[in-house]
Amino acid sequence: MFGQLDSVELRTGITLAGVLSFRMLGLFMILPVFMLLAADMPGFTPARAGLAVGIYGLTQAALQQPFGWLSDRFGRRRIMVAGLALFATGGVVSAMAETMGMLIAGRALQGCGAIAGVALAFAADHARAQNRSVVMAIIGMSIGASFLLSMMISVPLSTLLGLSGLFWLTAVLGVIGMLLVFTLPAAKVSKEKVLQESGASSIVWLFALSVFLLHAVMTLLFVVLPGMLVRQFGFELEHHWQIYVPSMVGSVILVFPLLRWVSAREKEAKAMPLAFLVLGIALGLMSLGGSLAAMVVCALAFFLAFNLLEAAMPSMVSKLTGASGRGQKMGLYTSFQFLGAFAGGLVGGWLLGFGGEVTTLSAGGALCAFWAVAMLMWFRSADNRQQA
Repeated sequence: MFGQLDSVELRTGITLAGVLSFRMLGLFMILPVFMLLAADMPGFTPARAGLAVGIYGLTQAALQQPFGWLSDRFGRRRIMVAGLALFATGGVVSAMAETMGMLIAGRALQGCGAIAGVALAFAADHARAQNRSVVMAIIGMSIGASFLLSMMISVPLSTLLGLSGLFWLTAVLGVIGMLLVFTLPAAKVSKEKVLQESGASSIVWLFALSVFLLHAVMTLLFVVLPGMLVRQFGFELEHHWQIYVPSMVGSVILVFPLLRWVSAREKEAKAMPLAFLVLGIALGLMSLGGSLAAMVVCALAFFLAFNLLEAAMPSMVSKLTGASGRGQKMGLYTSFQFLGAFAGGLVGGWLLGFGGEVTTLSAGGALCAFWAVAMLMWFRSADNRQQA
């Protein structure tokens, strides 16, 4: 599966996967149980609890680009360590919180450890252009795996540890992430030729908007799908991992050979609009209901397209804009990633209440199909400008 990667690329991908997945596991574990466990906290209101959940994403989005700029100036490794230290400190503040205000402050401090863009820039620095999407895929898959694992362990752990204990655990996972950063390979910034000198800013914005939509529809899906599985199929919450895990594992098995094929033939510009179209079709078919088996197939198609885009887009940003200022560019990209997740939850919840499941999934599918056309037209226009 990883035969084309050299030792530095493989070590970089696996280590960064560990760094980010430990951090994300700590975050994901909190989400399914937070609203229930925080109900006894002094000063609790649903609005304050929602702020405590959402403020992490807002501080993440706000600080991704500043952290990226700092990593360009002072080095990726030390900025990742600093970010993880902030994340761990926020976990400690949250664990010791005695009021909702203190808990909100702790969650905001956790979000200040905005290292996702820095990690992607480090991965791009240490991977050859033709292998970069595979390294990005290793990182992306680990985050997906941490999400699935959290779905299975959050309730048992919350029963054992309580809310305070869960936050102490997030702090420990942050420290483990810091230790992993020190094992990353020494600096080796790639010096590949920039594929497109002109229009670099528009390229970054194209992919920033693309990842915004990608994570918006992913979040929207998880706003709608759990209720659909319960109401339409009688599939209770504790069994939902039986849908998610096979779909995610199947997409992982398929995405790596697909990425190698696409990268070897430099077909990313054609594959990405197609992947958005697949997302749109999958969401549209899900809105129609059907059998449980059909939902699994649609979920497999959705996750395959999602994982392909999650790996290919940051790789393309790094190749098309070069190494100069890479951390800041990746920071802009990941800012829109977090904003997309925030918007997907907000708009998805509103659409679900306003028009129901069919309307919500259909709207997400239509947006993906529209973006597939817009992206294809942009790439064709860029090719025409290069040939002129």
